[in-house]
Amino acid sequence: MMQVIVFRLGERTYGFSTDKVEEITTTLTTTNVPHSPDWTVGLVNLRGQVMTLVDLDKRLNEPSSTDDEWYKNTIIVHTEDNPIALKVGPVIGVTDVEEDEVQSNGEEDSVISGYLSVYDSIVSIIELDQIFKEKEEV
Repeated sequence: MMQVIVFRLGERTYGFSTDKVEEITTTLTTTNVPHSPDWTVGLVNLRGQVMTLVDLDKRLNEPSSTDDEWYKNTIIVHTEDNPIALKVGPVIGVTDVEEDEVQSNGEEDSVISGYLSVYDSIVSIIELDQIFKEKEEV
């Protein structure tokens, strides 16, 4: 059994395991960082803790627009190094799922590990470790 947080990025629905989630907060003001990858929005300060805000939509998909109207929430996740803030749309919910309910995409080391059908939609399951592993190579 695992818990999955489900949210929107633009028109698509995504989720990932809650085991690394520290908290969910609203939109945060960023400070730009020169020469950072295009999916890095900038730095945010949450109660004195400075962390990088990652645009998950740009990280996962080809940037379709610079429109930030979909940005509604920030999910703070902890990594081995330091917390990272993820820019997401509306959070639909948190749900318990059995491991066998997730249909694997059959690809090793993929950012999207599989798919799940919850909340009347197909949810792409993000493998957070893969996102951050690739990030560290940049």
